[in-house]
Amino acid sequence: MMRTQPMAAVAMIAVLALQPPSSTEPPLSSSSSPVPTTSSEPPPASSSSATPPPASSSVPTLPPSTEPPSSSAPPPPAPAPVAEGGRSWTLTASRLDLNFLNFVGVTDSVVNGQVVKVLKFTTEEMKIKDLVQTADVQPGFKLVTAARAGSTSTVDRKPVNGQEVPPPLIELYTVQLKGNLNFLGLKIPVNYTAASPPPLNVPFVTFTEVTVRNTDLKGGNLTIPGARISIVSDQAPVERR
Repeated sequence: MMRTQPMAAVAMIAVLALQPPSSTEPPLSSSSSPVPTTSSEPPPASSSSATPPPASSSVPTLPPSTEPPSSSAPPPPAPAPVAEGGRSWTLTASRLDLNFLNFVGVTDSVVNGQVVKVLKFTTEEMKIKDLVQTADVQPGFKLVTAARAGSTSTVDRKPVNGQEVPPPLIELYTVQLKGNLNFLGLKIPVNYTAASPPPLNVPFVTFTEVTVRNTDLKGGNLTIPGARISIVSDQAPVERR
């Protein structure tokens, strides 16, 4: 009996040694990747946030759609020069001689603030018999300049007051020239305007019983024998001395 118990104890110890040990830990995962770990460090800063925004410019930049398109078109031509003027005045004479006359053409002149078409003449000498000039100065009144009856007024280019060279050509800007054109002893009624200019350009011409509406007279020396200047009503007749 004493030998049997030790043998039984040895057999029990051998059986316990052959059984696998028990464990309370969870089995390992079948994956070979390590288990990720969390970190308390902050994530790296974004590359776009590290660059400071550009400073705003004080000069605004127009969007491409609103920028004015460049143009290579040539600039518009300069307007044609306009002859000087102011107010029209009327010349009447029993005879008008124009020497070395040249009809330049139709041009623009300013009359009472408006542009009108006029005839432009150049001449070297004008002889005006029984000159009377009238111009409106205000409603109902006119300025009258009258030469002595039977006298001949002149506009010429003779040097005066020590001038070494004669004045430039006389320029006459005319709205209307109406009268009788004396040609080879004939009296031909004419009425020249910008709409009906002179058909011929002759160097010497004589008009009788002529009425000329002008806007400007430039150049030359005007001489009026016995000139009388007065302001009269529109209805007053012209008096001569």
